Amino acid sequence: MNDLNIDAKPELIAALDLGSNSFHLIIARLYADKLEPFHKVKHRVRLRAGLNKANELSYEAMLRAASSLEEMGATIKAHQIKKCRVVATHTLREAVNRNAFLSLAEHSLGFPIEIISGSEEARLIYQGVVRSEEIKDSCLVVDIGGGSTEIVLGEGTETQYRDSKNMGCISFTERYFSKGVNQKSFKRAEVSALQKLEQCSHQFKTSHQSKIFATSGTAKALFKAIGLVSETTERLELSSLVKLQNLLCQSEGISKLSLVGIDDARATVLPAGLAIMIAIMKSLNLTSLTFCSAALREGVLFEMEQQNQQGDTRLRTRQSLQSRYHVDRRQAQQVAETCELLWNQASKGWNLTSSKLKTLLLEAAYLYEIGQQISINDFQQHSAYILANSDLAGYNQDEQLLLSIIVDNGRKKFRRRRLPDIRIVSHKMLTRLIRLFRLAVILNNSRQPLDINSLSLKVDGRDMVLTIDKLFFLEQDVTMADLNKESILMAKLGYKLSCQVIKN
Repeated sequence: MNDLNIDAKPELIAALDLGSNSFHLIIARLYADKLEPFHKVKHRVRLRAGLNKANELSYEAMLRAASSLEEMGATIKAHQIKKCRVVATHTLREAVNRNAFLSLAEHSLGFPIEIISGSEEARLIYQGVVRSEEIKDSCLVVDIGGGSTEIVLGEGTETQYRDSKNMGCISFTERYFSKGVNQKSFKRAEVSALQKLEQCSHQFKTSHQSKIFATSGTAKALFKAIGLVSETTERLELSSLVKLQNLLCQSEGISKLSLVGIDDARATVLPAGLAIMIAIMKSLNLTSLTFCSAALREGVLFEMEQQNQQGDTRLRTRQSLQSRYHVDRRQAQQVAETCELLWNQASKGWNLTSSKLKTLLLEAAYLYEIGQQISINDFQQHSAYILANSDLAGYNQDEQLLLSIIVDNGRKKFRRRRLPDIRIVSHKMLTRLIRLFRLAVILNNSRQPLDINSLSLKVDGRDMVLTIDKLFFLEQDVTMADLNKESILMAKLGYKLSCQVIKN
């Protein structure tokens, strides 16, 4: 008799963070909400150093990154890992030629790469900290990276305010410390950081935070560096940081960083990170912070484990948007069910096999009418703008763009020739998603209960044939007029939509 081994450990999963300065890979197990690291790899790739003033990533930087990713991909495959999520941050958000890089990078790594927004990066960093530290009450997290700085305030695992500022230790080094480290360069960097924090600092100022953490490479180096000026290295105190600034302005100040184990590469960018940290502590009225080793990659791991649970991040994002913009949830559900039916019926003829694209099509249906609170006329344009520019927890940038494009083309004009390139979907597939979505919207224009089983769709190339049971209609004349109008529009675009009504 083979008994089930209840003590068997969960499978290994992996997360890879493509930062502006370093790439971090973590392989771990998660069980009982506990993270058990199995293997970690860090490569200092200096991706941000390859970004010129026109935000073009150099070929040399691409090759450095591809070489690193090839090695990391081999490590992931050697451990036979099936679940791996790869996220890219500030530098690739900024790079205008990121698609060229991503094609090379994904080929080298063997896994898809997501570019996440600054706000989503902040949320995942926060998750990594509070879940690793098992924080149940209020918490503030600061993460100074190579190109951006994330600040997050939350309660338990729920974020209340999160922001990502376009300032980092590499970008500020280039801007303010390229000609040397002195009090003048520190002052310029600090004032610049304070200016960036000016409009958001009031959101984070509170005297009720039970925990305040700094995380990632800059913070880790600062905790080492204050050992040169203070006997206390368990907490990062503002007074100690000011003393460290004075030390680094001395003629041999930077070289002394090696005494506490800081290498030359980190020492070069640490003054900029120090200036930013001082500005944050002054702006937010903080006197001290504690270091946490968990950050973005740990947050990604925790997120991977909860994606299929009831508390899925995307579900909560959708429900929040529906509540905020007073969406008619019954109508949204009906449009989504119609989209799902049409997808299933067209799946064979159009080779619709991606569960991810199907999910995003349904999400577009759920959120299609959020713009009606702004204006009824052309509300789809307002909906699209909100979806493209809001902080949508659980979505990467390509997914947000896809939602926005589907919704924007969901009624009235269909700008087929002006559809943008989206990495996660071909132009042909995007067009098909939009055509299905438009059809689902038209069939629900009456806002009456529908028997969707009375619909039948067949597709063949550019042709769509919709068969409808006559009993399906409550407003037959109006719905048929809408379908005929859509048929004429499709014909102008080189497509065909045929509708026939049958009586069973």
